[in-house]
Amino acid sequence: KFGIMFDIDGVLLRGKTPIPGAAEALKLLKNEEAEYDVPAVFCTNGFGLREVKAATLSERLGVKVNPDQIVMSQTPLEMFHEFHDKWCLVSGPEHDGGSKKVAESLGFTKIITIEDLREAYPYLDWVDRSRWPKKQVEDNESFPAIEAIVLLGEPIRWETNLQLIIDVLVTQGKPNQPPCIEGEQLPVLAVNMDLQWMAKANIPRFGHGAFLVCLENLYKKICGEDLVYTALVGKPSEITYEYSQKLIEEIATGLNMPHLDTVYAIGDNPLTDIYGANMFNKFLGKKRREIERKKREFETIHSFPLLPTRRHNQRPRHKKVTHPFFVLCTSVLVCTGVYKPVTENANQDDVFGENSDMEPSISPLARRPSTRRDSVLDHGHRDLPYTEEMTRADHVVHDVKNALEKIFQIENW
Repeated sequence: KFGIMFDIDGVLLRGKTPIPGAAEALKLLKNEEAEYDVPAVFCTNGFGLREVKAATLSERLGVKVNPDQIVMSQTPLEMFHEFHDKWCLVSGPEHDGGSKKVAESLGFTKIITIEDLREAYPYLDWVDRSRWPKKQVEDNESFPAIEAIVLLGEPIRWETNLQLIIDVLVTQGKPNQPPCIEGEQLPVLAVNMDLQWMAKANIPRFGHGAFLVCLENLYKKICGEDLVYTALVGKPSEITYEYSQKLIEEIATGLNMPHLDTVYAIGDNPLTDIYGANMFNKFLGKKRREIERKKREFETIHSFPLLPTRRHNQRPRHKKVTHPFFVLCTSVLVCTGVYKPVTENANQDDVFGENSDMEPSISPLARRPSTRRDSVLDHGHRDLPYTEEMTRADHVVHDVKNALEKIFQIENW
């Protein structure tokens, strides 16, 4: 009665190279017919089409992964229907399908790329002289006003994207007009808040969170106010875990599992994977308490006989109180990616147990034990302030194989 949510980068792969033991670990979840016995989804802050990521995992790990099991950083934007028919400026990478194709797959229909904006207003992008217009050109006066900004991931040319996004924000979507910061800010939807992530290099690389830090600070310096996000999507946002929950429920239903007690979230980054899992666990706890309250009210109402009414003697119909599909989200931190513990025995479980005097390192750089509990490098997003409780995993193990062994031990499976 459990499901598993796998992170990908730093847990199963480094770049496109499998982490030792990852393929063998996934095979533990399958039966003799190579079908999953345990409902599992793969939730990543990476960018791209789900079909491409599923194919990459299947090829590299030798284990069949279906696109329906994949949650990319941007996938929950499928639910933001109110923006799908607005003119949206889309910024992001160009690999694994590219930003425009990914935005289309999410349901966006009026997409403006950074290149579209450069062509419409040729004098906005001014850093790289080799990209200057070769002859005098005019702005495209018929170009539509931008109604929202969608940030799908770190772009290739940061200086171009930062400049043009700021231009759109300070002109209310009309960058051929003078700046006007009065009035309501344009909606901004951003995915993937990872400051850094683990690729093939032996130290972490900048993630989209680093790009967002640049954008937020430029906007505040220019406008004097904080950039406001309409939505932040991708781990550790609650909406991403809710979306993953729905997928696990659908998979479990297909496996004839009407109820799951626990979902285990396995990740390598305390500030995204663990923070998000712990936040989702709090959400589940709140939801569970609300259901229990409604159940008590329901039982109280039905514990007293009702007086007959003038029309009939039936009890009033009350909506049946249902139980949540699963009630706990347990976080499991592995040491094969961003997180590096300061311990001689990396296989030791519960490195930061109750009897440990080590502090959790939420920086990708391992830190020495300290008597100062407040000496923490906070690499999380501005809108999700660090607390030790939220970044402390329920279990810390060496790799994904050890994580599954721990889960099987807990579940007696």
